[in-house]
Amino acid sequence: MTENKAGSPVASQMLYKQQQEKNKPDAPIIIAIDLQTPANVGAIYRLADATAVEKIIFIQDEKTTFQHNKIVKRTSRNTCLKIATEYWSHEKFRSDYQQLPTLTALELTTTASNVFDTKLPTPCSFVIGSERHGIPESILNKCHAAVKIPMYGDNGSMNVSHALAICLYEWHRQHTSIDSQQGK
Repeated sequence: MTENKAGSPVASQMLYKQQQEKNKPDAPIIIAIDLQTPANVGAIYRLADATAVEKIIFIQDEKTTFQHNKIVKRTSRNTCLKIATEYWSHEKFRSDYQQLPTLTALELTTTASNVFDTKLPTPCSFVIGSERHGIPESILNKCHAAVKIPMYGDNGSMNVSHALAICLYEWHRQHTSIDSQQGK
């Protein structure tokens, strides 16, 4: 019989216990601007839970809330009901953005640095833009820096929730000390 080097699946109760024991630093905030795709919103809620973000602030002028959308609830596995959420208008952002932790845009810009070569701030707010138009320049101008993810294929960008996942896990890699025995 050969040794199983990959191990066995972790039971959900054990996984929950391990998650509660992890050392969690000051969590980032997600600022999501004009998102339109419920599946992306649900994925971002689920990611926010997985990475222990402080809250999500949705910037939008229309009076949409996402927590009660069936697709968002299903995609997020109901984490949309647990994550602190705020809805701001563009005007509120322009007047109150200075209250937020360091604004780091996840966007392809002329000065964006490779996320893996950048010391990400703590505390931090990650700013993401709409699936179609990205971050509006009026908001981008308020950000302290922009980071980008290196792309190796023909496509020049990736899904906003996937890009955010990479950045949040890189932030945790830089700022979270987890005992190597946890998560086994």
